[in-house]
Amino acid sequence: MPGRGAWLTPTVEAYELAVKRRAFRRALRLERDPDTSAVREYLAGLQSPERTEPEHPDMTEQAERLMDN
Repeated sequence: MPGRGAWLTPTVEAYELAVKRRAFRRALRLERDPDTSAVREYLAGLQSPERTEPEHPDMTEQAERLMDN
């Protein structure tokens, strides 16, 4: 599967919507739904209340600007 990829807003809510809509399967052109449990765990860790500062800054605004160009 070289060159296959999927972009996801880094929130648990976006992940759950993607799973519900089978977006991973469609974006990656797979015959069945992939195991994305590790993605869910990672996203849950990003939103953990004990974290005071995000590990990665919010890139949504920057991504939107790049898509507009």
